[in-house]
Amino acid sequence: MVTCEGKMDPTRRDVMALVGGLAGAQVVPGLAWAGAPGHSLTAAPAEVQLAPGDYPKTRVWAYGGQVPGPVLRQQQGEMFEARLVNGLEQETTVHWHGLRLPNAMDGVPGMTQAAVRPGESFDYRFALRDAGTFWYHPHANSLEQISRGLAGVLVVDEAEPPEVDAEEILVLDDWRLTEDAQLHPEFGNRHDMSHAGRLGNYITVNGVGSCGAAIRGVRGCGCGW
Repeated sequence: MVTCEGKMDPTRRDVMALVGGLAGAQVVPGLAWAGAPGHSLTAAPAEVQLAPGDYPKTRVWAYGGQVPGPVLRQQQGEMFEARLVNGLEQETTVHWHGLRLPNAMDGVPGMTQAAVRPGESFDYRFALRDAGTFWYHPHANSLEQISRGLAGVLVVDEAEPPEVDAEEILVLDDWRLTEDAQLHPEFGNRHDMSHAGRLGNYITVNGVGSCGAAIRGVRGCGCGW
């Protein structure tokens, strides 16, 4: 993969080769897999158990009712098709981060497409030109929509995938939670913007709480990581 600065990053094949010696890996918790082809993503409010079980569920915005969103997976060279259904009370889109695709499919409202209004849908369709591990997320009110949980992983397998013993996808996220395990309602303040964005006080891996981190504002642990 070539970054915006023109530097060459390790490819997915390189990364998989490094972990190819791992044996006995377990199924990664917290990730659900969507069927392919013909994906469907519904962005809507949901409640998920981010904090330990003695806390209430956290109100989030999610694809398919889960955070992170479903893992979408297809093979390089195939035609990718996904329908976004907007169940939010504000406009949204999906941006397919890092993929080479037609401009009209890039998911930037006001530039490459009209924003998808509440209750409406939009069909994305493009050829998968590059293999790799990518992510998808909104580009409408991104700071709030992503912070509320709208993001997921897209894996494009090589035509001849590397031989490995196991594969794991880990999505790390930091959430800014209040003491009752709800998302802090303030988004986009100047302090956050001057410090590289909204920094959270509670860490999850694939939507499961991290026991080892120092958690400010959420008591206790008892989670699976």
